[in-house]
Amino acid sequence: MPLRTYRLWGGRGASLPPYCPLPPEYRRYFDTFAHLYAMALVAYAGLMLPLFVWLGRPGPILIVLFSVLMTLGARGLHHRGYMAWGATLLWGMMLLLIGESIRLYGAGVGFEFYVGLALLVLHISAIPRSYKIVLSLLLLGVVGALLMSMHQGTPAVELSPAVATWLLWVNLVLTGALFAGVLMGLEGVTERLERAYRREALHDMLTGALNRRAIIAIAERWQRSKRPFAIVLLDVDHFKRFNDLHGHATGDAALCHLVNCLRQGLRDGDMLGRYGGEEFMLLLPGTSRVDALAVAERVATSVRGQPLVLPDKSLGMTVSQGLATQDEATTLSAMIALADRRLYAAKGAGRDRVMSWEAFGTLSPVPARCVVEGAEACPFEPPRRHDDSVVKA
Repeated sequence: MPLRTYRLWGGRGASLPPYCPLPPEYRRYFDTFAHLYAMALVAYAGLMLPLFVWLGRPGPILIVLFSVLMTLGARGLHHRGYMAWGATLLWGMMLLLIGESIRLYGAGVGFEFYVGLALLVLHISAIPRSYKIVLSLLLLGVVGALLMSMHQGTPAVELSPAVATWLLWVNLVLTGALFAGVLMGLEGVTERLERAYRREALHDMLTGALNRRAIIAIAERWQRSKRPFAIVLLDVDHFKRFNDLHGHATGDAALCHLVNCLRQGLRDGDMLGRYGGEEFMLLLPGTSRVDALAVAERVATSVRGQPLVLPDKSLGMTVSQGLATQDEATTLSAMIALADRRLYAAKGAGRDRVMSWEAFGTLSPVPARCVVEGAEACPFEPPRRHDDSVVKA
């Protein structure tokens, strides 16, 4: 069941984006306890229930069955966003089962081992810290009182030394297995979240392309290793006018659409990053000038041939590109500066072009219509393009 809202204890929760159902600081709680509820169901139904059936006392058996139902309920609360309530319910059933087992069978047979597991579950939950302290003291107080009472009396069920020893070993193994399962689950969640955070740190949040820091880091690594490559800087033609005419939301959608078009024109191993605003950088490894030009032309054709389709209109887009190869500059900054100069030369030459030398090549036929001062909202008619040969100051 998809998580729609996040609530700590309850009440009205803020609506959440469908692809990011929790704030980053709470994803760990959600993923960890999604794993724990499955573990708890397996432990209750597959381990604890057969154990207490073998011991032959109805009280713990009923508590285990009730715990299965409550764990299912806690899991439902968890998936509806009430993570603290779900964790509290799970922890409460653990306390009930631990207390009843110690009351029946006394100390020294291993049921007190589960106190550490209950504390671990409590302190990795989304329950606020002050409540964790109170509930920890409650758990220790209840179990401590039961253990003290065992020294002053006898447990409700007398076990033979052989059965008591066997039960001690069973509880030790079960506790160790459950601890290992919880820690392995935590490790898996941590690794997944670390990968997600690393991806978020290296990618542009809007478009999903590499961000400027990441694309520059790759270029620097290639430069240091003397790996031959080409850089293409490209810019969306008239994007400011596009935003002014159609709004920033449409502009954001256009950038996302642009990235999809660019990826269709790239080869395996080519890198795409957002360099800033509507400007993007392509890194083309092992590429000669001729091959890089072919990639740039393919990219431009992909963008030009796929308008941004909106409910009420289609908006054509074009890009201007500047290309530089590694053998043209001694440093990465000089290489980027050269590509940047050629990008602006392509814009000055009429836009929708690639500049790779001191002369430029036009990527498409001469347009039949001009789009004056930027993007025009009208039905798409291929081959649609911008033509602005006047360089504005």
